[in-house]
Amino acid sequence: MKIAGQDLSISSSGIIVETLDDKTLDILDVQYYGFTNKKKLEQDHILYYNNKDFNSDYAKYNWMKDKILEWTKDCEYLATEDYAYGKSGALGQIFSLAEFEGNIKLAEVARGQKMRLYSVNSNKKFFSGYGLSDKIGMRDGFDKWTETKPDLSTLPEVDNGKGVSPTSDIIDAYALCECLRMELKLRAGVIQLHELPKSQIEVYNVVSKEHPQGLLVAPFITK
Repeated sequence: MKIAGQDLSISSSGIIVETLDDKTLDILDVQYYGFTNKKKLEQDHILYYNNKDFNSDYAKYNWMKDKILEWTKDCEYLATEDYAYGKSGALGQIFSLAEFEGNIKLAEVARGQKMRLYSVNSNKKFFSGYGLSDKIGMRDGFDKWTETKPDLSTLPEVDNGKGVSPTSDIIDAYALCECLRMELKLRAGVIQLHELPKSQIEVYNVVSKEHPQGLLVAPFITK
Protein backbone atom coordinates (compact mmCIF):
# COMPACT_ATOMS: atom_id res chain seq x y z
CA MET A 1 0.00 0.00 0.00
CA LYS A 2 1.12 3.54 -0.72
CA ILE A 3 0.24 6.67 1.21
CA ALA A 4 1.26 10.31 0.78
CA GLY A 5 1.78 13.46 2.79
CA GLN A 6 1.20 16.74 0.98
CA ASP A 7 2.42 20.16 2.12
CA LEU A 8 0.72 22.21 -0.57
CA SER A 9 1.65 25.77 -1.47
CA ILE A 10 1.63 28.00 -4.54
CA SER A 11 5.41 28.29 -4.56
CA SER A 12 7.05 25.17 -3.10
CA SER A 13 4.84 22.19 -2.35
CA GLY A 14 6.48 19.21 -0.69
CA ILE A 15 5.26 15.66 -1.29
CA ILE A 16 6.19 12.41 0.47
CA VAL A 17 5.13 8.98 -0.82
CA GLU A 18 5.59 5.97 1.46
CA THR A 19 5.27 2.34 0.40
CA LEU A 20 4.05 0.28 3.35
CA ASP A 21 3.94 -3.37 4.30
CA ASP A 22 0.27 -4.34 3.99
CA LYS A 23 0.19 -6.08 7.39
CA THR A 24 2.58 -4.21 9.67
CA LEU A 25 2.28 -0.84 7.91
CA ASP A 26 6.04 -0.44 8.33
CA ILE A 27 7.80 1.70 5.72
CA LEU A 28 9.34 -0.29 2.88
CA ASP A 29 10.29 2.74 0.78
CA VAL A 30 9.97 6.52 0.98
CA GLN A 31 10.32 9.08 -1.80
CA TYR A 32 10.17 12.86 -1.74
CA TYR A 33 9.16 15.36 -4.42
CA GLY A 34 9.05 19.12 -4.63
CA PHE A 35 9.61 22.33 -6.56
CA THR A 36 12.20 25.09 -6.58
CA ASN A 37 12.70 28.39 -8.39
CA LYS A 38 16.46 28.15 -7.84
CA LYS A 39 18.23 26.37 -10.67
CA LYS A 40 21.09 25.17 -8.45
CA LEU A 41 18.65 23.16 -6.29
CA GLU A 42 17.18 21.19 -9.21
CA GLN A 43 17.56 17.40 -8.95
CA ASP A 44 15.70 14.23 -9.88
CA HIS A 45 12.71 14.76 -7.60
CA ILE A 46 12.93 18.53 -7.18
CA LEU A 47 11.59 20.27 -10.29
CA TYR A 48 12.88 23.69 -11.27
CA TYR A 49 10.53 26.36 -12.56
CA ASN A 50 10.94 29.95 -13.71
CA ASN A 51 7.90 32.19 -13.36
CA LYS A 52 8.78 33.78 -16.71
CA ASP A 53 8.06 30.45 -18.42
CA PHE A 54 4.36 30.74 -17.62
CA ASN A 55 1.96 33.23 -19.17
CA SER A 56 -0.08 33.43 -15.95
CA ASP A 57 -0.16 32.20 -12.37
CA TYR A 58 -2.92 29.81 -13.41
CA ALA A 59 -0.65 28.20 -15.98
CA LYS A 60 1.99 27.65 -13.30
CA TYR A 61 -0.54 26.29 -10.82
CA ASN A 62 -1.91 23.91 -13.43
CA TRP A 63 1.60 22.61 -14.22
CA MET A 64 2.29 22.06 -10.51
CA LYS A 65 -1.08 20.39 -10.01
CA ASP A 66 -0.43 17.92 -12.83
CA LYS A 67 2.95 16.98 -11.34
CA ILE A 68 1.50 16.47 -7.86
CA LEU A 69 -1.37 14.36 -9.17
CA GLU A 70 1.15 12.20 -11.04
CA TRP A 71 3.29 11.73 -7.92
CA THR A 72 0.32 10.71 -5.74
CA LYS A 73 -1.67 8.69 -8.28
CA ASP A 74 -0.94 5.27 -6.74
CA CYS A 75 -1.64 6.27 -3.12
CA GLU A 76 -4.66 4.85 -1.32
CA TYR A 77 -4.56 7.41 1.50
CA LEU A 78 -3.44 11.05 1.51
CA ALA A 79 -2.66 13.44 4.36
CA THR A 80 -2.90 17.18 3.82
CA GLU A 81 -2.75 20.19 6.11
CA ASP A 82 -6.10 21.84 6.71
CA TYR A 83 -6.27 25.51 5.83
CA ALA A 84 -4.32 27.82 8.14
CA TYR A 85 -5.75 31.30 7.68
CA GLY A 86 -3.09 33.94 7.76
CA LYS A 87 -0.56 31.52 6.29
CA SER A 88 -0.16 33.84 3.29
CA GLY A 89 0.54 37.47 3.93
CA ALA A 90 -1.92 39.01 1.45
CA LEU A 91 -5.60 38.29 1.03
CA GLY A 92 -5.13 37.59 -2.67
CA GLN A 93 -2.53 34.94 -1.88
CA ILE A 94 -4.95 33.25 0.50
CA PHE A 95 -7.54 32.97 -2.28
CA SER A 96 -4.92 31.70 -4.72
CA LEU A 97 -3.73 29.12 -2.21
CA ALA A 98 -7.30 27.97 -1.56
CA GLU A 99 -7.96 27.60 -5.29
CA PHE A 100 -4.72 25.72 -5.83
CA GLU A 101 -5.13 23.34 -2.89
CA GLY A 102 -8.83 22.84 -3.53
CA ASN A 103 -8.30 21.79 -7.13
CA ILE A 104 -5.70 19.20 -6.13
CA LYS A 105 -7.72 17.78 -3.24
CA LEU A 106 -10.92 17.59 -5.29
CA ALA A 107 -9.11 15.79 -8.11
CA GLU A 108 -7.58 13.26 -5.71
CA VAL A 109 -10.85 12.55 -3.93
CA ALA A 110 -12.68 12.33 -7.27
CA ARG A 111 -10.40 9.52 -8.43
CA GLY A 112 -11.21 7.47 -5.34
CA GLN A 113 -8.43 8.30 -2.89
CA LYS A 114 -9.11 8.69 0.83
CA MET A 115 -8.01 11.94 2.42
CA ARG A 116 -7.34 13.14 5.95
CA LEU A 117 -6.94 16.81 6.81
CA TYR A 118 -4.74 17.53 9.82
CA SER A 119 -4.57 20.96 11.40
CA VAL A 120 -1.20 22.68 11.25
CA ASN A 121 -0.93 22.58 15.05
CA SER A 122 -1.80 18.87 15.18
CA ASN A 123 0.85 18.02 12.62
CA LYS A 124 3.47 20.02 14.52
CA LYS A 125 2.46 18.50 17.85
CA PHE A 126 2.55 14.96 16.51
CA PHE A 127 5.98 15.36 14.98
CA SER A 128 7.81 17.69 17.35
CA GLY A 129 5.81 17.42 20.55
CA TYR A 130 4.86 21.12 20.42
CA GLY A 131 1.90 22.50 18.50
CA LEU A 132 3.51 25.89 17.88
CA SER A 133 6.86 24.62 16.62
CA ASP A 134 8.66 26.70 14.03
CA LYS A 135 10.61 25.19 11.14
CA ILE A 136 13.67 24.64 13.35
CA GLY A 137 11.49 22.59 15.70
CA MET A 138 10.20 20.52 12.79
CA ARG A 139 13.75 20.03 11.54
CA ASP A 140 14.79 18.82 14.97
CA GLY A 141 11.79 16.47 15.02
CA PHE A 142 12.90 15.06 11.67
CA ASP A 143 16.46 14.59 12.87
CA LYS A 144 15.27 12.69 15.95
CA TRP A 145 12.68 10.56 14.11
CA THR A 146 13.69 6.91 14.27
CA GLU A 147 11.49 5.52 11.49
CA THR A 148 12.62 5.14 7.89
CA LYS A 149 12.89 8.61 6.37
CA PRO A 150 14.16 10.24 3.17
CA ASP A 151 17.76 11.33 2.81
CA LEU A 152 17.64 15.12 2.57
CA SER A 153 21.40 15.62 2.69
CA THR A 154 21.51 17.11 -0.83
CA LEU A 155 18.95 19.79 0.06
CA PRO A 156 19.62 23.13 1.82
CA GLU A 157 19.92 23.03 5.61
CA VAL A 158 17.03 24.46 7.60
CA ASP A 159 18.80 27.16 9.60
CA ASN A 160 16.01 29.56 10.58
CA GLY A 161 12.55 29.44 12.12
CA LYS A 162 10.75 30.52 8.95
CA GLY A 163 12.09 27.55 7.03
CA VAL A 164 14.11 26.90 3.89
CA SER A 165 12.47 25.57 0.73
CA PRO A 166 12.21 22.92 -0.49
CA THR A 167 13.63 21.18 2.62
CA SER A 168 11.10 22.51 5.13
CA ASP A 169 8.20 21.68 2.80
CA ILE A 170 9.37 18.08 2.47
CA ILE A 171 9.85 17.75 6.23
CA ASP A 172 6.30 19.01 6.81
CA ALA A 173 5.01 16.56 4.20
CA TYR A 174 6.89 13.71 5.88
CA ALA A 175 5.36 14.68 9.24
CA LEU A 176 1.89 14.58 7.68
CA CYS A 177 2.57 11.19 6.11
CA GLU A 178 3.80 9.78 9.42
CA CYS A 179 0.78 11.16 11.26
CA LEU A 180 -1.43 9.37 8.72
CA ARG A 181 0.57 6.15 8.91
CA MET A 182 0.27 6.13 12.71
CA GLU A 183 -3.47 6.70 12.44
CA LEU A 184 -3.75 3.73 10.08
CA LYS A 185 -1.72 1.58 12.49
CA LEU A 186 -4.01 2.57 15.37
CA ARG A 187 -7.14 1.84 13.34
CA ALA A 188 -5.75 -1.56 12.32
CA GLY A 189 -4.79 -2.47 15.88
CA VAL A 190 -1.10 -2.75 14.99
CA ILE A 191 -0.34 -0.38 17.85
CA GLN A 192 -2.42 0.82 20.80
CA LEU A 193 -3.06 4.46 21.62
CA HIS A 194 -1.64 4.21 25.13
CA GLU A 195 1.72 3.17 23.67
CA LEU A 196 2.23 6.59 22.11
CA PRO A 197 3.76 9.71 23.70
CA LYS A 198 1.26 11.96 25.48
CA SER A 199 1.53 14.67 22.82
CA GLN A 200 0.59 12.21 20.07
CA ILE A 201 -2.30 10.75 22.09
CA GLU A 202 -3.71 14.27 22.40
CA VAL A 203 -3.54 14.73 18.62
CA TYR A 204 -5.73 11.69 17.98
CA ASN A 205 -8.15 12.42 20.85
CA VAL A 206 -8.72 16.15 20.37
CA VAL A 207 -12.24 17.33 19.53
CA SER A 208 -13.63 20.79 18.85
CA LYS A 209 -16.82 22.51 17.76
CA GLU A 210 -15.65 22.29 14.16
CA HIS A 211 -14.45 18.69 14.55
CA PRO A 212 -16.67 16.95 17.14
CA GLN A 213 -15.17 13.51 16.45
CA GLY A 214 -11.65 12.39 17.27
CA LEU A 215 -9.47 11.34 14.36
CA LEU A 216 -9.75 7.63 15.11
CA VAL A 217 -13.53 7.64 14.62
CA ALA A 218 -13.92 10.46 12.11
CA PRO A 219 -14.41 9.16 8.56
CA PHE A 220 -11.85 9.89 5.87
CA ILE A 221 -12.86 12.30 3.13
CA THR A 222 -14.05 10.32 0.12
CA LYS A 223 -16.09 11.03 -2.98
